[in-house]
Amino acid sequence: MTNLTGTILYGCGISLFASFGIQRVEAKKPNILFIMTDQQRYDMLSCTGNRYVNTPSLDRLAERGVRFERNYCANPVSMPSRFAMVTGRFAGEIDYTNNSTKPDTLRVLPVVRESSVGNLFRDAGYETIYSGYPGFYCGRTNIADYGFTQNGTDYYDGPANFAESFFAGYNPKEDKPFFLYLSFMNPHDICYGAGFDPRFPEKLRPHQIAATQKYIDLRKTLSEEEYRSQIPPVPANMEPNGVYAEMKEIGSGSRNWTEEQWDFYRWMYCRLVEDVEKQIGRILTALANSGLADNTVVVFTSDHGEMGQSHGLVFKSQLLEEATRTPLLIAGPGIQKGVVDSKNLTCGIDLVPTLCDLAGISIPKGLSGKSLKPVLTGQTDRIPRDYIIVESSFGYQINDGRYKYTAFTRGDKKETLMDISSDPGEISDKSADPIYVTVKTRLRNLLMKDLKRITQNTSVSQ
Repeated sequence: MTNLTGTILYGCGISLFASFGIQRVEAKKPNILFIMTDQQRYDMLSCTGNRYVNTPSLDRLAERGVRFERNYCANPVSMPSRFAMVTGRFAGEIDYTNNSTKPDTLRVLPVVRESSVGNLFRDAGYETIYSGYPGFYCGRTNIADYGFTQNGTDYYDGPANFAESFFAGYNPKEDKPFFLYLSFMNPHDICYGAGFDPRFPEKLRPHQIAATQKYIDLRKTLSEEEYRSQIPPVPANMEPNGVYAEMKEIGSGSRNWTEEQWDFYRWMYCRLVEDVEKQIGRILTALANSGLADNTVVVFTSDHGEMGQSHGLVFKSQLLEEATRTPLLIAGPGIQKGVVDSKNLTCGIDLVPTLCDLAGISIPKGLSGKSLKPVLTGQTDRIPRDYIIVESSFGYQINDGRYKYTAFTRGDKKETLMDISSDPGEISDKSADPIYVTVKTRLRNLLMKDLKRITQNTSVSQ
């Protein structure tokens, strides 16, 4: 899938002149600190108004920079989403729209070597380092092909441990500028069940059992009043909308749980978010103590969201707001402070062009994303974009900020149209409503225009 959203309109280049205007001096390149969680939904931050999670470190990061309220993943599954964020290209361009432990390296690696952010920054003179959960196609054995030096694969405490050590030993006068990519597993452990999933504990691995048992034990330390006060309410859109209900029993689908089991699931998700947030707090504290923060761009995001009982569903995969919307915070030198951007649709494919633009590195040609630098620096409050595309293993979606049209490639359902302005819970499908025929036709035509080069193995129903 090539050039889904147009060309990048903003070039890059960072230089300044000495105070006398005679000698040209190259500006110091900014460091990049990229922090990634797994399966953290867009509203799982206390700065978004969520009173059931406490995320003080990320709240402070938001105060130091820009928080993008309408950010979407490129695909609501880990590997294709992470591929898009690290290369600026949809995984559908290499014929992948789902996770794969044995990908075709002849398809993956040429793209990775050409446009991976690690390779781009390494070639520009950066020290590029990765710590934590790989989560990429070929990632466990070929992380070097993405342009990074791997420093540990412990994806719980490991990234924070490494960051503290790295910042303590870094010498800005002697060492290269750094691109440090830190990847955490959580709150993905919610996929291991809430202690009541049929897989628990007989069919789980020991570390998975331990991850779940931790919260069962924590629950026992709380009074009933304390526990109840920490449980998010049942989502207003908990009833299935009929489109996404036909999912396999174990996986990204529905659950026939009791009220008590659902309560524990939602409570556990919040605690997992808080646990990984504490690790991120360690990283940001270490950065501040090192004196490097003033010249470091910090990015925080997640690969996809979590359904959390909306539509009666759990986990990810769905082309619904809860699974596709993710947090995006960016702070650093030259970036506005305390800005909440609710005007722009942003996507995981925007991160490569944005980071290149901020660092003065040439943006690779043919990328689908947009540089967010003009919004980050206050040059404009709008990026030139009318819609975004989100792909999945069972369809493609176009989102213009009000309407979401989905063309399915699997199953009996051919299409849906949601008005997320009047129906934010995505309860009512408008695709068969004659009042919306003009809107549906417009979005479908735009989607089909952008999908001319999708993979040979995927067919969008006409």
